[in-house]
Amino acid sequence: MNVGDQVVFLDDEPELGLREGTPATVTASCKPDYIEFRLADGRVFTTLESSLRPAPTA
Repeated sequence: MNVGDQVVFLDDEPELGLREGTPATVTASCKPDYIEFRLADGRVFTTLESSLRPAPTA
């Protein structure tokens, strides 16, 4: 995944308020296999790359 890619979150994370399918934008590649992403509300998280997939295209 590259900076600027549109992605969706694959798992529910209730404690973070994230549901499966939550859209996000990749903002950085971090340590090996980790991706930083930003949600539409401005929150930024880091997760394993395997927790995200490319967003569907129309």
